[in-house]
Amino acid sequence: MRVLCLLLILAAVIGYNSMQKKDTQDQVTRELTQVEKRVDALEEQQKEILAALEEAAQNQENANAQAETGAKENTSKEDAADSEATDASENFYKDGSYTGSAQGFGGAIEVQVTLKDDEITDIQVTSASGEDSTYLSQAQSVISSIISAQSTDVDTVSGATFSSTGIINAVIDALGKAENE
Repeated sequence: MRVLCLLLILAAVIGYNSMQKKDTQDQVTRELTQVEKRVDALEEQQKEILAALEEAAQNQENANAQAETGAKENTSKEDAADSEATDASENFYKDGSYTGSAQGFGGAIEVQVTLKDDEITDIQVTSASGEDSTYLSQAQSVISSIISAQSTDVDTVSGATFSSTGIINAVIDALGKAENE
């Protein structure tokens, strides 16, 4: 009888241990499945971020190319204006205030450029609703560079490249509207 009880106890302990082992394995399997799902989701996020970065880099290259083209056009226009007489009636740009717009980081940036005697006297950002205020405030330092150089052929602001490129291109757009024909 004791041997039979002992055998029953041993069978119950072995059965309990095997059930615990199976439950532990099931739990580990569920946790591994959850971890795999999280890894897959993170990999997908990483791919989306990489695609967005590649698109942003391409947009930046396009904006820089546009800025360079505009700067070259402005330089050739300035050279042509320099070769003409400096009489006020023969100025390259008409005096006044002109608006221009271009694509920034978060959307369109609009500026108002004031010209007097072929000189840029003032530039004001009139609208940039889609821009992040931090980037825009950094990018606005490009305005003083444009006025000092009297040219849009200036460096963009590091850390606010898209926004400063947008301001430069908007100034180029405004200057195009101010040209004497």
